[in-house]
Amino acid sequence: MKKNEQGQVIIIVAVLLVVVLTILAVIIDGARLLVEQQEINRAADAAGKAGLIVVGDQMVTQVVAAQTAAASITLTATPIGSTPGPTLTPTPAADDFFSWINNDHRLTLVAPPMQTLVATHVMGSAEENDHGLSNPVITGLEINYPDHYLIGDQNIQIDVRINRVVAIMFGALFNLEEGALSGNTKQNIPQR
Repeated sequence: MKKNEQGQVIIIVAVLLVVVLTILAVIIDGARLLVEQQEINRAADAAGKAGLIVVGDQMVTQVVAAQTAAASITLTATPIGSTPGPTLTPTPAADDFFSWINNDHRLTLVAPPMQTLVATHVMGSAEENDHGLSNPVITGLEINYPDHYLIGDQNIQIDVRINRVVAIMFGALFNLEEGALSGNTKQNIPQR
């Protein structure tokens, strides 16, 4: 090999080394960001489900109260010549859960006290998963829960969005030090 050919090989190896290291940096950062995105999505899902548990518990309480009230009606024989007492009205089958929930019950599921309770549980779940507002890299936690009930609505939906700042380890190569990730979820519970 001639001396000037050795110099060319060193330049080619140096350029290839820079290219390979840059590709590795992008792969490492991309994989880490993918893992962080999955974590934030799981935290948002868990937070949304925590809110649904509260709604589901309230629905069960309403059904049990309605069934208890229906079971506690006592009938007595009406003496001849007197005004008849209460008449039985047909009730849903005990295992037909949604038939026991009426529109008044559904209104309480979107009333302000329930909204507060749902938001409290959503935020608590996010905190437990280290994606709450006490974490300095979390820049936002958004909860959307219905504030009204429309007759005929089939579901109650909770939307949760968690925003987070992430450091990009090799971002200096591209003049990018940090980025933003967000995790979104839509959780539904049927009410009919």
